[in-house]
Amino acid sequence: MLLDAHCHVDRFPNPESIAAACERQRVTTVAVTNLPSHFKVGNQHVGGLQYVKLALGFHPLAVGKQHGELEEFLRLLPVAAFVGEIGLDYSKEGASTKREQLATFRAIAEALMGTQKFVTIHSRGAEDAVLDVLAEFQIQNPVLHWYSGTLAVLERAVEQGCFFSLNPAMIRSKKGQGIIARIPRARILTETDGPYVKIGSRSAEPSDVRGVVEFLAREWNVPLSEAIGQVFENFRIIVGEATQG
Repeated sequence: MLLDAHCHVDRFPNPESIAAACERQRVTTVAVTNLPSHFKVGNQHVGGLQYVKLALGFHPLAVGKQHGELEEFLRLLPVAAFVGEIGLDYSKEGASTKREQLATFRAIAEALMGTQKFVTIHSRGAEDAVLDVLAEFQIQNPVLHWYSGTLAVLERAVEQGCFFSLNPAMIRSKKGQGIIARIPRARILTETDGPYVKIGSRSAEPSDVRGVVEFLAREWNVPLSEAIGQVFENFRIIVGEATQG
């Protein structure tokens, strides 16, 4: 049993075979989407699967290009147990739409307030701003996917109750390893961010989270089974509370 808490299944050339592999290999996979319209289409294909959990998303880099999608997101939110990818991107790529991104993220966070769902969040270059919104609307157990901010802001995120999903790119970089070392074990999940993260020359697939959890086992000096168990216990805390909500 493995966990991929953030994978763009629909962005692979062969999404059906990726989803089938998750079922066959028993890799619990949060299949994030970039737009609510993608969620609607995807639900027709993976809605009945056991291990693939489709998430309702509105990627921050798509906010400035899409009209009417926020209204669709808010309409679909009550039926979605998993949410993502949402958030902010204040990198050079997203700088021109900062205002629109923030307004959209605030609207989504306000709609999430008082609910308990699994929420996976993009925060590149906007970590403090993301945490401000999460705190304002009291979002429970948010998951910061591929955190790449400062250690000072990381400490703030931990204090706010955030979880963090780690991918193969993070365990290969010195900065990523430094971040991982500062995250409490009880807040760690695993992800691939496939197909955008690469393993050698190929796109990372959900089963590649095994390499991440093997890294964690070595870092924690525990058996692989214990590291896998810790990750799943962390996931169950979030999903269990979401179910109760």
